[in-house]
Amino acid sequence: MFGPYTGFILPSYAVSALVIVIMIVRIMLQYKAQQREIARLEAAGIKRRSAK
Repeated sequence: MFGPYTGFILPSYAVSALVIVIMIVRIMLQYKAQQREIARLEAAGIKRRSAK
């Protein structure tokens, strides 16, 4: 069923999937941190230029 290169291909797919999941989680955490920072700055009275 599996060819002679299965030992190389399956770990490659696993590592690639793991890297993609880590990148997605990191992006989500950075997004939440940026949203908190924006809220903190707006609460301090600093407005966005785009809010004009």
